[in-house]
Amino acid sequence: MKLLLILFISAAAGAKAQDIPLRLDSLFTGLVKNNEFNGNVLAAANGRVMYQHSFGYADAEHQLLNAEETTFNLASVSKIFTAVAILQLKQKSKLSLDDPYVKYFPDIPWSTITLRQLLSHTSGLADNQIFEKPYQENPDKIYTLNDLIPAFRNDKRGLLFKPGEKFSYSNTGFGLLALLVEKLSGMKFQDYLKKYIFLPAGMTHTYIETPLIPVADPDRAIRYEFISYAPDRLKRVDSVKRDHISAVILGAIVGPDCVVSTTGDLLKFDQALYSGKLLKPEILEEAFRPTLLNNGERAVMGVGGHTDSYYGLGWMILCDSTYGKVVWHSGGDPGEVTVFLRNITRKQTIIVLDNVTHRGLLSQGINTFYILNGGPALVFKRSLARAYARQLHEKGADAAAVLFNGLKTDTAHYYPMNERELNGMSYDMLDDGYMTEAMEALKINTLLFPDSWNAYDSYAEALARAGKKEEAVAMYKRSIAINPGNQGGKNALKRLEKTGME
Repeated sequence: MKLLLILFISAAAGAKAQDIPLRLDSLFTGLVKNNEFNGNVLAAANGRVMYQHSFGYADAEHQLLNAEETTFNLASVSKIFTAVAILQLKQKSKLSLDDPYVKYFPDIPWSTITLRQLLSHTSGLADNQIFEKPYQENPDKIYTLNDLIPAFRNDKRGLLFKPGEKFSYSNTGFGLLALLVEKLSGMKFQDYLKKYIFLPAGMTHTYIETPLIPVADPDRAIRYEFISYAPDRLKRVDSVKRDHISAVILGAIVGPDCVVSTTGDLLKFDQALYSGKLLKPEILEEAFRPTLLNNGERAVMGVGGHTDSYYGLGWMILCDSTYGKVVWHSGGDPGEVTVFLRNITRKQTIIVLDNVTHRGLLSQGINTFYILNGGPALVFKRSLARAYARQLHEKGADAAAVLFNGLKTDTAHYYPMNERELNGMSYDMLDDGYMTEAMEALKINTLLFPDSWNAYDSYAEALARAGKKEEAVAMYKRSIAINPGNQGGKNALKRLEKTGME
């Protein structure tokens, strides 16, 4: 009887393990069906691949599909390589994590910021905004690591807070760390990573690329932004209006970004970390400990959800330890959303790389982790605004109204209409020439949010563009009545009233 029980338990465990790839495939197939994923996914245990699949297009224009060898921009997952480089230099006694950065770069304006604080985003440094003024003065300049310290020196805002007092994500801090790697190694940052991380780990398809370091790679996935009101259609990132300052700092300065890799290479990196090829276990373990702030509390990255994490040294540590200790990092920028997750208790690895801006994928990376451990998949609500805008674009105002009325009470599957989200989609339609649909959505926004000055202001702008001056004037006046400080609306109103008198 005991033998039969053991066989039954073993068979049940085997069946459960076989279910995991099916559950993962169901998850990602569903995401693809809903235009929420386009890329590669890999899940492994003890270095053995349990699930690996490619979805969607690496090059939509030429109908080239993503494949195992497709390379993706890693966005902020790149930071873990910067952290490993710094820890390697610590291992070689080239630095101490508690050294002040000014020890190596006397021109930095602040004497108390330490390397540890840069690694843990607790330095108080401002982020991309330090380039606002130099960008305005010279928008064609491509900035490099050597531009960081001058930009800090010329930025009058100073530190955001006393070093070690708070957590505040800083890409610029990781740029400073890359600059330090170059100084202590005597090598370009990209050359250091190749020699001491990529090649030792067997990562032959991984490299750094920036506008100043072009790499010819036929397997590189093209980056896309989905069209908000038509998510099954894509725009190349270079044709999308972007935040100029983010493009400057994340597009050309190495350290916080700019690593390109594959799911297979990242698994090799994962295994190299376990084997000790790159760092001694005790030094790596230091990176996996939550950083303590000056008040003794742990540095937390999150706002109260299942992705909430402590922050170590270049690594996030998932607060939820139900299935073990999880160290990970995510990344996101136009045309790149990435997740690299390692359960160091159970030696599980999850890698998700997307070349379309699907921000919800970060949560789905955690969902993949839960499924890998046999847990229940989380159910995420979808955007009612997005569903409405898509229906409006595809089938018109009446069909969209019917859809909205049918889904507005389905709070189990949709979160309520969001004013700012619908406003943004409306502008996307307006800018793409869909005037009728845009005005309908903006009109609905004023009806749903009658106390929002911005809803009336946006509707007024669309009416003015359509040549409906009388209606535009009325909406601007309503917006200004709600918010007398709406100077942009006042200026637009003056222009309309002046035009009407001529």
